[in-house]
Order: sequence, then structure tokens, then C-alpha cells
Amino acid sequence: MMASAGKFIAHIAALQCVERGLITLDEPVYPHLPELGSLNVLSRNETGATPPFLLQPAMKNITLRHLLSYSSGIDHESNPLIEEWRASRDEAPKADYHPKSAFELDDSYSTPLIFEPGEGWMYGASITWTAILVSRLTQTRLEDYTVNKIFTPLGMTSSRYAPKDPDICSRVLQMVRREGDQLLPVEQNLHDLVSSVPDIARLFSDLLSPSSKVLKQEYVALLFEPQFAPSSAALAAIRNDTENYAAPAGIPESMKKPPVNHSLAALVIEGEMPLSHMPPGTVTWNGMPNLIWAMHKEKGLGMFFATQLLPVDDEKTVELAMSFSRGAWDRFG
Repeated sequence: MMASAGKFIAHIAALQCVERGLITLDEPVYPHLPELGSLNVLSRNETGATPPFLLQPAMKNITLRHLLSYSSGIDHESNPLIEEWRASRDEAPKADYHPKSAFELDDSYSTPLIFEPGEGWMYGASITWTAILVSRLTQTRLEDYTVNKIFTPLGMTSSRYAPKDPDICSRVLQMVRREGDQLLPVEQNLHDLVSSVPDIARLFSDLLSPSSKVLKQEYVALLFEPQFAPSSAALAAIRNDTENYAAPAGIPESMKKPPVNHSLAALVIEGEMPLSHMPPGTVTWNGMPNLIWAMHKEKGLGMFFATQLLPVDDEKTVELAMSFSRGAWDRFG
């Protein structure tokens, strides 16, 4: 299971839609995602008066660029601000984002924005809307689209969303959870992306080559290009919110406001990383069962550390991953 480590594949699919002229990066997504057009921006009422929370119309439009860089303002129901707002209205939390169809959504998709589009960063539900957008633009389920446009062209025969193929299912590694000195099996539902190390190597080799089979070079570049301007609210937000990326990127607790940015794929390293030795220019992300991937376009190098072990950021696993990363970048980078 790739978990969040596989989300950038949906980003590649979205950029293919841009390449095909189905949408641009900076136009409003509302013609295709009308559900987002009615979302207000939620904030606390800092005056102390009632109501304790304010809902105001967004002043900016959500674009695909916002979705791909997680600067759309969209987050999950588990966001503390949204939870407190729901509680103040005696409302139960809405169901989380797991649509059965990109074309049949209910009011569980009416969660307010937590900041003005483009004015922050939050690793939230933007990816869900990206997947829905690709499905609507192509009139194809994301799992089918990626097979036809990414996996098959690259020979990624072990990569599928919600796989049904008996051969693939039989080779899925059992996920485990570390509890003390034991590794206990975890029940797993194959509704997510599964892949293999050779398949990810094929994808990295393609994206790092001079002539990718899945994207033109101008769009490959966007996978590596920082999106947040200096002094922007989005850059400040991502550097202040390190919970989802600090350990796998090799950022020590003592490093405040680390030198990172975000591309249209994932985190961009902009300075020295003491624990991982990922060099500036590296784009990287991770997945819950302790998977870490990284690519550097100019160096032509990719790295993939893969386990199926919980909990996320397991101390022993992160220590091993950092040793692996340092060895990879020191020797080959």
C-alpha cells in the first residue's frame, strides 16, 4: 500500500489534463467542481463576541495550482478548527472524504475552507478533489485512467488502485504494527494504490529522463519547481507546519522553519537536511506505513525507501530510513 506516498501519481494525471488542454493551472475549477464554488472561509471571531466563528465568502477562486500545492484552503473534518465550529453548532462531524463515485457526492463534501485560497498551506483533502477533477475531465475513473495513461505506458504491471487482479493481490505485503518487540499483522483493505519498488523505479526513471513518456518536460519541471513566493503566507504556513514531513525528510526537532517549499507534486528541499542529506532541489514525500520517496531532477537521481510497518514515523524505522538516505545521497548525489 502506497498510502500518501502515491498521491503524486494523481498529480501527474492532473498535469496530463493540463497538457491536453482540458483545464489550465490558474483558471477556477468551479465549472468542473461546482461543489467548491459555494464554500465559505471559516475563521474564529477574534472580538470575543458571538457567534464564536465567522463564515465569509472566499475572495479568491480555487485553481488546480492550489489543489496540487495544498494551498486551496480545503481540509478534512478532523481539523481542530472545523471540529470546534461543528461543536458550536451542535453538529456531528461529517463523514470523511472517501467517495464511491466522482459524480455522486453528498453534503459530506461541504466542509468550509480554513483559509483563503492561496493564502496558506494545509496537507488536507485537496488530493481528493484533484482525483475527482481528473475523473470528471476525462470521464474516466482515476483507477482506469492511470492504468491507460501512466502504468501501462511505463510497464508498471504491479501498480493499481483498488486492485482486483489475483496475482497482484497475492503479492501485496502484509502490513504490520510494531508493539514493543512484536510486529503484529494489521487488517488491510485494498482500496488504495498498491505498487512495487521496480514499478516506482520505472516511474522515477521516466520522470528523470530527458524525454518522459507521461509528461512533456515543461510539465515534468512543475513537479520540482517551488510554488510559494518568499514572504508569502503559504510559504510561512508550510514551514511552520512540519508534522507531516519533518521525520521522513530528515529535519531535526531543533530546526525551526526549515528551508522547504512545495511543488505541484510534493515537498521541495531548499536547504541542507542534516539527518537525510537530501540536497537542495530534491522533491520528496512519504506514506503512512513508512514509505519515503525522493527525486532530484538535475542530479538524475531517485530514492525509494519502502516498508509496510506502522505506526507512522516509527522511531526505529525512521532511523534506518535516514541511514539509507544519507548513504544514497552521499554516495550517488
